[in-house]
Amino acid sequence: MDIFSLAVGFVVGGFTGAAGTFYGNKFTDQRRRKESTKAEFNQWESLKLKFPTIIEEMIEDVKNPDFAGVRTFFIKCSRTSVNKSEPSFEYHTDIHPELNAAILYMQDLGYIEDITPKNCPKYRFYEHFYDLLKNA
Repeated sequence: MDIFSLAVGFVVGGFTGAAGTFYGNKFTDQRRRKESTKAEFNQWESLKLKFPTIIEEMIEDVKNPDFAGVRTFFIKCSRTSVNKSEPSFEYHTDIHPELNAAILYMQDLGYIEDITPKNCPKYRFYEHFYDLLKNA
């Protein structure tokens, strides 16, 4: 066996291994991305089925052009008021009795974040959830 044949075999084997690894990773990433997208869609659909009135109200609020930049909301009774310095949404526990359960579920899914400053519960939409509401 001569040196040239050995070198060619080594180089071809290296390229074959590299190409196999590249394409294997590429197709695995595509599969994972597809599975992740499907899981996110299933979570969103589950949320809409469990709490349809709350989600519908959130969709209406987000699509309102007057509140284009608003990402925060308060949870309170409709008979109370909140002293706020910036525009925000309000969702009422006496109108939606299942609101607290919906909030906990949205937090579990990573859709909202609790940013309560004082007494009244205040939350912030994460951007991916805001986009889901906006495009619904």
